[in-house]
Amino acid sequence: MKNKDIVKKYLAFDEKVLVIVIEATNMINELRNLHGLSNVATATIGRSLMATTMMSSMLKEKENRITVQIKGDGPLKSIVVCGNSSLNMKAYVSNPNVELPLNKNGKLDVSKAIGKGYINVVKDIGLKEPYIGFSQLVSGEIAEDFAYYFVTSEQTPCAVSLGVNISKNNIVQKAFGYIIEPLPECDENIIEVLENINSNINSITDLAIDLGDIDDIAKTITGDNNIKCVEDKNPKLECDCNEKRIEKTIIALGKKDAIESAKNNNGVLEIFCNFCNKVYSYDIESIEKLFK
Repeated sequence: MKNKDIVKKYLAFDEKVLVIVIEATNMINELRNLHGLSNVATATIGRSLMATTMMSSMLKEKENRITVQIKGDGPLKSIVVCGNSSLNMKAYVSNPNVELPLNKNGKLDVSKAIGKGYINVVKDIGLKEPYIGFSQLVSGEIAEDFAYYFVTSEQTPCAVSLGVNISKNNIVQKAFGYIIEPLPECDENIIEVLENINSNINSITDLAIDLGDIDDIAKTITGDNNIKCVEDKNPKLECDCNEKRIEKTIIALGKKDAIESAKNNNGVLEIFCNFCNKVYSYDIESIEKLFK
């Protein structure tokens, strides 16, 4: 039986540092199969999914939600990832079939796939208006881009590492990531220790393969053997599209345009969900009933 994906939250150095570690191997394999992703698309959306899932774990209330859009001028075009505090996640990429040569280091060229662009973050946290954050992409490698987002948009310096290891038979072998956030009471000596350790970690997936245990990974990336786990959750892919939401979309479209669209498609209006690939179909009679 395969292990469940997991997000574990820790406090290190006497609760002066917050650490979040994720394994998302199953989710990313599922996403790959669902959307028929190429290797470079799998790595790019996989990193984005892990970062957004860890951000979702920081949400406080059950109804809180987050949407992250990464838009670039590369061939992948854009990625959208959504999640909630229960870590029910969904994601899609505009161009899932992109194939690119490996980069000069022999790695999947995620940076070239996404290109230059921005990260846009929308958090619905129960306020009158959602929180909206924005930052430019600094490398297109995703981890560095999220680290830059945290500093510039949320004023929270963090170390971010994300990795998706794909085997020769095109299966996601390991997908791991982490966020390390020094809390306000953290002193410079601890930050220096964290920086020294993380500057010497070349690959989080290699570390995960070597160590195996997620608690050992948390100890290694912080240098604190007394690190304390304060929360663990199992994230999963789950699309929340349903008929009521689709009907609201049709009503927002307007009766005239909805019927016109159906007439142009052999009398059937089809609404396609980008996240789960489900198609909702409405004939003209069904559309008219909605507007009654």
